[in-house]
Amino acid sequence: MKRKNNLYDNMYKLENIETVFDEICRNTKNKKRVERYKEFKCANIYDVYNTLKNRAYKPGKLNVFEIYEPKKRRIVSQEMKDKLINHLVARFILYPSIMPCLIDANVASRKNMGTNKGIALADKYRRICNIKYKRYYILKCDISKFFASIDNSRLKEKISRRIKDKDALEIIFRIIDAEDKGVSIRLHDKPSISHILLK
Repeated sequence: MKRKNNLYDNMYKLENIETVFDEICRNTKNKKRVERYKEFKCANIYDVYNTLKNRAYKPGKLNVFEIYEPKKRRIVSQEMKDKLINHLVARFILYPSIMPCLIDANVASRKNMGTNKGIALADKYRRICNIKYKRYYILKCDISKFFASIDNSRLKEKISRRIKDKDALEIIFRIIDAEDKGVSIRLHDKPSISHILLK
């Protein structure tokens, strides 16, 4: 298995930061926070650029709360800068490294995939089973507190098997270690690091 290298320097190109900046501003639900961040767009982009170029990123404080739709879930919200860096890491480090090893049936947090693709695949497998078998069973299940139960050291070990770039590994590990245990479900409309780490 070939490990990916030279990922970090591509991540913090100004055009990449600006593209992701615009996307997170479009997709963040807290519009007051977005407007404050957009007011100083150039300064904020330059701040992220310098932080990443100098290898100085440290995850900020997380806003943790619980929702009950349809069950109790722990949700984490980030400041805009952290959200921007999180998306840059996901898109320019994790995607190129992890996506090639995923099976086609994994539709979560992948470009041109998602819920509709998942429903289409489930329907395809159901039709195949209708033809091949007289009787079959479908198991519907949910692993309780899956993300919270992830062993951080094992997660980092698995990521190290796919990525060779030391700077890329360093920033991923800092994001993982921002939580004492497990990986939080982050409040995002678009895929980010927590959505794709263990897909």
